[in-house]
Amino acid sequence: MKITIFFIVSILLIFLILILALVLIFKYSKLYVKYNRITKYLLNYLNVITSARYGNLHAKVDEGVDALTIMLTKNTNALLESINDRDKVIQEYIEKEKQSQNIKQDFISSLAHDLKVPIIAQDNTYDLFLQGNFGSISPVQKQAIENLKISNNDLKNLVCDLLDIYKLDKKELELNKTDTNLNELIKEVIAQNKSIITIRNKEIIFDDKEKINAFIDSFLIKRVLNNLISNAIFYGKDSKNIFITLKNEDNKIKISVIDEGEGINEQDINNIFKKYYTSAKKYSNIGVGLGLYFANKIVLAHGGTIEAKNNPQKGATFTIELPKQN
Repeated sequence: MKITIFFIVSILLIFLILILALVLIFKYSKLYVKYNRITKYLLNYLNVITSARYGNLHAKVDEGVDALTIMLTKNTNALLESINDRDKVIQEYIEKEKQSQNIKQDFISSLAHDLKVPIIAQDNTYDLFLQGNFGSISPVQKQAIENLKISNNDLKNLVCDLLDIYKLDKKELELNKTDTNLNELIKEVIAQNKSIITIRNKEIIFDDKEKINAFIDSFLIKRVLNNLISNAIFYGKDSKNIFITLKNEDNKIKISVIDEGEGINEQDINNIFKKYYTSAKKYSNIGVGLGLYFANKIVLAHGGTIEAKNNPQKGATFTIELPKQN
């Protein structure tokens, strides 16, 4: 009898344990499934956010597994759609701005090209007057014509630099390098500026001791030197002498243009070669911040550098460094 009761109790206890085990298995299996669903959801969420971070705004977060994740999915997808819409608006605006900028640049280029020929013709006419080809002129008339020539020279530089910047914005600067005698090149640039030097009552002193050749685009380097010499002539106030040095130093060729004027404002030195930097007007030959910008582009294209600094006493020095010819 006792054995029968014990057996029955044991059977009931085992049955209860099995019931409890089944309940626990069912409960935790649901939690396990939910855990897997949440893990899968979070991985998908992370992938979508990472993808959006790198520019893909079209991916969507999968449906959530509970009330909280469903709300998170809805808000995240709405945010991505909003960002995508704003990105489209910004891209459309940028495209319109590019088109507008191209129209402006094309207009400026066309205008500059049309102005170039009459400006050069006018400059030649001033030279003929000063040379007496149209008869003698009085000192007052000579001074007036010289002033007109100076202004016309500024205008000519403006037109040339506008055309060059337009070409540079359209494509990369192309170099036509040849083995060039820098001494002769510098002398040519000085000769080109002779009339302006005379009118301004200045003198260029070129240290021509060392004979140096370089593999450069002589036409473009002339443009750089013309710009630096013109700056020294026009904006080196109280500077009668302009010094040019040519040296072979530390595996580099250095060309310096030095004036004895008032120098450069310290806050402008680091920005003077930037495009349209208006504070640099007095050291930018054309007055709108393009001359030195273009000069810097030319030197960089040659693998060199150009820098400006104030002299210890007075005036400023512009130095071009070019790599030596192999």
